[in-house]
Amino acid sequence: MTLSKMGLKNVIGVELIESLPLVSRANPHNLPFFDRAFDVAFTGHLMAALYPLRNAKEMERTVRKGGVCVVVVDECGEEEVNEIFRLFRRSRLLSSCDFTLNGRRVARIIMRKKTSD
Repeated sequence: MTLSKMGLKNVIGVELIESLPLVSRANPHNLPFFDRAFDVAFTGHLMAALYPLRNAKEMERTVRKGGVCVVVVDECGEEEVNEIFRLFRRSRLLSSCDFTLNGRRVARIIMRKKTSD
């Protein structure tokens, strides 16, 4: 809902538990979308995923070349940011920063999918 309010078009949310109309039930390790279907992929649950590497691969698969993958996790240091970034093998790190979101300290990590495979 927040992404739609920010002006993003055609926002599709997926989660293990459906919350219509904005969030459909889907497995984040096997997303039901075509390759390169989106400009942006976002997750706030990567580290809670059963298979974080598989989740990262699915995010990259469904984002177009030059698109962006955004990950929000609990506040962490440079070593942890690099550990998360290494999961995204087809992207390059654009930025990371810590900030407060709803009273909770978190880290935002932004990666751009490489234009060549």
